[in-house]
Amino acid sequence: MTTDPSGDERLWADLRLVFDAVDPVPADVLAVARGALALRTLDAELARLVADSALDLLVSVRDDGPGRLVTFESDTLTIEVQVSHTGAHRHLVGQLVPPTPARVTVESPSGSIEVDADELGRFSASPVPAGPVRLACLRSSEQVTVTSWLTI
Repeated sequence: MTTDPSGDERLWADLRLVFDAVDPVPADVLAVARGALALRTLDAELARLVADSALDLLVSVRDDGPGRLVTFESDTLTIEVQVSHTGAHRHLVGQLVPPTPARVTVESPSGSIEVDADELGRFSASPVPAGPVRLACLRSSEQVTVTSWLTI
């Protein structure tokens, strides 16, 4: 007995629609799956969080400051970021130290934003959705540095 491949494809498409309507994949499962895909960069250098103004009680009590300031550090790169917010979105302004041009990707569970850091290491990204994010910096030397996840 032969089966019609196009009939099978239609059946699978119909089943996908039924399951998406009746029992959709939970958002947290999708977020974990996207995070697992990030394991493709296992050879990337990890930059750890070394400073966060949100943890400073004096700064967190004030709401008239410049925004949240965070610093990530690896053996070869420091990433300084100022986070400001407007509603549900965030605006990131950053500096790479030592200054170097790079391709900076802001990753979040809902997608990613790619921007370029100029020759002085400066970059800006918006709108970034509130929630967990991490930065991946690809420098001209083909070296990738990835920050730890941070909720903004």
